[in-house]
Amino acid sequence: MRGIEDVTPASVRLPVATDDTVFPLAQLPPDAPIRCGEELCRMDDMPVLSSVCGKVEGTLMIHHPLYGPLQCADILRDGTDEVPLPIVTEEELTPDAIIELAREAAVYDELDGIPLWEKLSHWQVTEEDLTPLHSVLVADGTANDVYGSAPWAVLKEDARMVLDGLRLAAKAIRFTRYHIATMLPKRRRRALKKAVGRAYVYTVGDEYPVTVYADKSMETYRIGVQACLALAQAVREGKRHTHTVVTVAGDALPAPHNLRVPFGTNIAALLTACQAQSEHHIVLGDAMVGIPCTDPHTPLLPGMTTVLAMSPRRVRTPGPCIGCGRCAEACHVGLLPYEIVRRSENMHYERLQHLYPSDCDGCGVCSYVCPAGRDVAQEVLEAGQTKGTMFLNWGEDEYE
Repeated sequence: MRGIEDVTPASVRLPVATDDTVFPLAQLPPDAPIRCGEELCRMDDMPVLSSVCGKVEGTLMIHHPLYGPLQCADILRDGTDEVPLPIVTEEELTPDAIIELAREAAVYDELDGIPLWEKLSHWQVTEEDLTPLHSVLVADGTANDVYGSAPWAVLKEDARMVLDGLRLAAKAIRFTRYHIATMLPKRRRRALKKAVGRAYVYTVGDEYPVTVYADKSMETYRIGVQACLALAQAVREGKRHTHTVVTVAGDALPAPHNLRVPFGTNIAALLTACQAQSEHHIVLGDAMVGIPCTDPHTPLLPGMTTVLAMSPRRVRTPGPCIGCGRCAEACHVGLLPYEIVRRSENMHYERLQHLYPSDCDGCGVCSYVCPAGRDVAQEVLEAGQTKGTMFLNWGEDEYE
């Protein structure tokens, strides 16, 4: 398994506003020093922290592929001074205090980029609630991506701390059941069970995408292993969440890497550290449904755990469906994608909804296995939006 390499960029680019709102950073004089962990602004009642010590070079507006328009500050790294949190013992922390600490430490869930405190406060139950009897909190270490290995690397480096953070999160929402879900080979799985205890490790099935993270009788609530680690470090070490581990992979690299970097590191710095080829396409996230990125200076922000650099490929012209049924065999929801597409193409909309195209989650596996090279997933998603109705676009009315 690949370990974790630490990369420290010369500068970072961090969001300080989503619109033209005045933010505290704007009041600072030029070259004002910034400490690592210092609050730059608040967005949706969540502090945005500087991930490095340094000086503000300026601000600019960018369009982030995941977050949309963002006003960002470029911070030139200089120094190692950090702003710590007060260290407390677990006994001193009530469920509400854990949630508040997750907010002040700016802990984000890497699975979706949502602030951890927001998830925990939404899931929190009262002491009288019976939900915990049939529910489990899961630290998702499955790396639901053929390239991704960041969660595995984090578990290998500090599995015990991840479990401590998971336990704190479970205490915050008053759950009694919690475990780490993994898809590891037997030898690594044994090592993880030895590190944290057999009862805290659940092995998921070898499938894509992963849909079952616990016994089917249990309702699951998922958070990332890095979010668990960050919560534990906030309590045990007084550290704020300023760094993340990201897998940088793809056939445009000599080898894949797991890099620990500050939030705001631009993707170009990651690819340079991994010796990427000069010509490549950048994809953020899953190899199946990742988002294309055209700007290599895009900053790495919460919710991004895989960056792919793919060599240019010849675009294949899609052919007609040959009825092989591979898409149906691969569909984890149990749909008949080829039949949905056929009925959509033939405008049999009144029969379409009986095939439940709206159940498609867009995982992309059907497109991947299609020998005709068709984007089956996109066609199924479009069919699901018709809701039994045919829409025709006649263009602009010339009499208006």
